[in-house]
Formats: sequence, C-alpha cells, structure tokens
Amino acid sequence: MQLYRQKNWSRVLTGLVAAALAASWAVGAVRSVQDKYGVAKMTGKMKTMCIGRLLIDLPDEAQVALRGSSIDGFDIHAFDESDEAFTARVAAREAEIRAKPDRLGGNKNMESGREVKTDSGLVGKIFVHGRYVTEGTQLNGLDLERYRYEGVALEGYVHANGISIDLAAKKYRPDRVDNLSRLISKLVANPGNRIPAEPGFCIDKAYFRDPLTADQTEKIFMSAQLPSHPDITIGLMSMAGTEPDKRGLIERSNAAWSKGPLAMAIKLRLTKLRAAPRTHGGLTGDELVVRVYEENFSTVFGFQWEVIGTKDDVFVPFLSFEMATGRGKKEPVQSSLSQDAAIALWDKITSSIRLLRPTVP
Repeated sequence: MQLYRQKNWSRVLTGLVAAALAASWAVGAVRSVQDKYGVAKMTGKMKTMCIGRLLIDLPDEAQVALRGSSIDGFDIHAFDESDEAFTARVAAREAEIRAKPDRLGGNKNMESGREVKTDSGLVGKIFVHGRYVTEGTQLNGLDLERYRYEGVALEGYVHANGISIDLAAKKYRPDRVDNLSRLISKLVANPGNRIPAEPGFCIDKAYFRDPLTADQTEKIFMSAQLPSHPDITIGLMSMAGTEPDKRGLIERSNAAWSKGPLAMAIKLRLTKLRAAPRTHGGLTGDELVVRVYEENFSTVFGFQWEVIGTKDDVFVPFLSFEMATGRGKKEPVQSSLSQDAAIALWDKITSSIRLLRPTVP
C-alpha cells in the first residue's frame, strides 16, 4: 500500500512539474508574441537619420544625440543660435583673444582674425592665435640634437539659417592653418537634419560636402534612446582613415572568452545567439548577438555589428553599431523585450543601414 501511494505521489509531482513547465512556456510564448507585435508597431513609423556617411532608419520615437564630431583635427559643434547672439559671442571671443598676452608677454597673441563667407551662405570669422614653442635637446642614438616644435590655436565660427558651427583645434601646425578655411568652404548648415542631396559627412545640424579624404580622419558618435523601452540603448561610432584591426570582432571575442580566469564564468552566463559576417548597405562586418544572465538573475541581450574599415577609403570607415537591452540606472534590469522581439528590432534597424549617395543628378 505504501509503495502504491509513493508511486501515485510521484505521478502527481511529475504532472505538476510538467504543468508548471507548460504554463511557463505558454506565458513566455504569449509574451514573445506580444513583444513582437509591440516591435512591429514601434517600427511601423521610422525616421531616416544621416550619421557620418551612413543613412539609418530608427523608430520615430527615438531620441537621437550626435556628438564627438571631428575632421582634420578640428572638434566641431553645431547648435541653434540667433544672428544677434552669434555676432555678440564672436565679438566677445575676439576681444578675449586679443586681450591675452602672447608667449613673450607682448600684445601679438592674435596672429590673424579674418572674415569668412562661403557659397553655402555661412558667414563668420577665423582666428589664429596662442602660438607656443617647445624646444630643447634630445638623444638620437649617441648624438645630442636640438629640437623645436611650434603650434597655434585655430578657431572658426560660422553661422547661417539660425545654426552656429564652431570648429577648434588647440594645437595645430602653423604651416597647415589653411586647412580650416578649406574645411569651412565645404560646410553646409542643415537645420532639421534633412537628408543631404549630395554625398558628404553629416554631423548634427550640418554636413560637409565631398570630397573629403581618409587622412582627414572624420569621426562621429551617435546615441539613441527609446522612451517606450528605457532599458534599450543604441549606439554608433564611425571613424575614417584608421588602421584596420587584423582580427575582427568575432575572432577577438572568441579569444577573450576562451582564455583567462573569467572564461568559465562567462561561458556559464553567456550564450552566443549569432556570430557570423553580415553585410548591410554594401559594407561587410562581423555580427555578434549574445544573451547574458546577469548576477542579479536578470536576462539581457547584447548586439554588435563591426566593420574594421580601411585606412584610405572614407566610404569604408571603421564602424561599430551596438544595441543593448536591460540597461538600468545602477545595475542590469530584466530586458523589456523577449529574445525574438529584441532580435526583430535589431534586424529592422540594421537592415536599413546604407551609405549616403547622391539623390539628384
């Protein structure tokens, strides 16, 4: 009788476990369907952004920030400003530079201050100032040689259509100061970040017309947030003229995860969902998609697509495009999207990546 009861209880327990697993699977399946429907609704209306040399479609709700723009050694910032405010700010900056003594204590800190006017309608000024000299002696083998380095600060301030654009380099070779005026001649103010009808390099509220060369090392960063899913972050980095890494993303990740004291711990918590080359817009890079079980038991997903780039072609820059779920303010949180839904969102965005090309003859 006792054996019979034990067998009966075993059957009941097995049935309860099976029912619980089935219920858990059913809940997960329902959530996956709901999330995928939510992603389809979110991506039903997309907006096209020009970031560097790429066009990319993001959900219309995305809050996008472009930062870290630089070309040819100049940091570039564009922002909304009235004509009056621009004129007053540039005049104040000019007075500040002129009032500062030069390196010898004289009044020649400002070496050049000239007006700028471009065919795109930009007006403003370029300042050359703050010359510095570094000299001394150094060993070259067994010989003691003297050295002397000179540099100047370069600043450009231009304005059009309610947009001000500042370009600056603190230490620049004096024999290359004309680079700034040539760069400004290619610059176009772009209120509203419209898609340019000509190839070039897009920054926030402006773009540079081609041709630009790879040795000018154009660079930009983009970040985006989705208000409906605050745990999701999206980021893009683009850099031209860099030396390509001999190892791609997948090879580097395999090496990092196969050796070292953390390798086993990483393997227990991390699952590769994708790891293969993938082409978007004619650019081929490594795609890596992972699922991670964090220490606080939350499940998050990480996505990355990387193009190693070329050193001499602005149309094949180094690119790193990333998306992550489960980002909390202080620690990871449970992903707001299921695995299938997160992958669907990633595929929707990455499949839209393409190079900026002429749209009119």
